[in-house]
Amino acid sequence: MLFFKKAAVVSDLDTPSTVIGRDVYLEAARMKGTESVRIDGIFKGNIEIDGSLVLGDSGSVTGDIRSSYFLVAGEVNGNISCATQLHFASTSKVVGDVQASSLIVDEGAQVSGRYIVSGNNNSPALSNDSSPKLVGGYGSSEA
Repeated sequence: MLFFKKAAVVSDLDTPSTVIGRDVYLEAARMKGTESVRIDGIFKGNIEIDGSLVLGDSGSVTGDIRSSYFLVAGEVNGNISCATQLHFASTSKVVGDVQASSLIVDEGAQVSGRYIVSGNNNSPALSNDSSPKLVGGYGSSEA
């Protein structure tokens, strides 16, 4: 298990600007915005959020996700890229490659994919290279 320094808590997690409720199924090509979003239902499509994104334990996303901060408690089938912090709660189930500046993985979280942790806000882009990487942070070969 990997451990990293915990980043600052994002203040808009309790009051998201947009909420997709438990009983909502939304299929779209892309969701894009600058404010915080919480998903408790099912979303199919790519997500680009400059603010924070919360996927509740009843939530599911099929598609690639880019956000500033992402708290995952539900299921994701797609690649994830976060500019600041990515947090996998104990109930999360993720299939896809992961990239973030800071990573928190709670005990019980299920993640199948590659991790790229850069330790800064200039995360490298996900590539098609299948070899596992840990860039910056604990256990890496880079400073």
